[in-house]
Amino acid sequence: MRLLEVEHKFAWTPAKLKLLHLGMGQPPLKKLTDIKIETLRDTYYDKNNKLSNTGLWLRKRKHIASPHHKLPLQGAPMPGAISWQAKQGKKHSSYLRSTFEETEDMNQILGMVRAHFPKSPGHEENFGLDVVADFETSRHTFLANDYFTIVLDDSDFDHQVGEVELLARLEDVDKAHAEIDNFVKEYSWFFDTTNPKGKLTAYFEKFGYPKETPSKDEDHDNLSSYRCDQICG
Repeated sequence: MRLLEVEHKFAWTPAKLKLLHLGMGQPPLKKLTDIKIETLRDTYYDKNNKLSNTGLWLRKRKHIASPHHKLPLQGAPMPGAISWQAKQGKKHSSYLRSTFEETEDMNQILGMVRAHFPKSPGHEENFGLDVVADFETSRHTFLANDYFTIVLDDSDFDHQVGEVELLARLEDVDKAHAEIDNFVKEYSWFFDTTNPKGKLTAYFEKFGYPKETPSKDEDHDNLSSYRCDQICG
């Protein structure tokens, strides 16, 4: 059964996180369970924005050991483990509310990349793509009310963002979005959805957006526009 990742971005602050832990927000969450704390090194790859223009994000993720992270990593890879991940945005995804199909299967990832770059080599050569972003993130993951996953990210370029997540079958995506919308609205004192900014958007705004370089047989005017404002994290 294929499950999709349904996400809703929000902004958070350390002060509100303290209230969340202390159960002092109004209303307080019915239940909040720590799942894991981890440090991640994410390196994103693309070339001429061909992947991102279609809502496809390709990254190499390294799990980094941190002396500050004492919680057990339940089911998480060991420190030093490296994996490739591809996230394909689905129809009707927006910047705030998105739906992704995510995979770590190397054969699937290679097929997804070769749909845009037919001569792409394997992951050993980074699929022949360029690095477009590279940063570390401290991530704290919770389970709220025994149902919703809350992810709080604090990246090394002074940026914080969070997501409320559910996994859903394709036919249940609209229901999952509605459930998250209601959850976020009920606890709006913590979930600030007025102007959240995803990690990649913040990274590109700070360090510059990837540039498109047309090939000899490609008309620059026909290149599709960069769409990070639509769905990137």
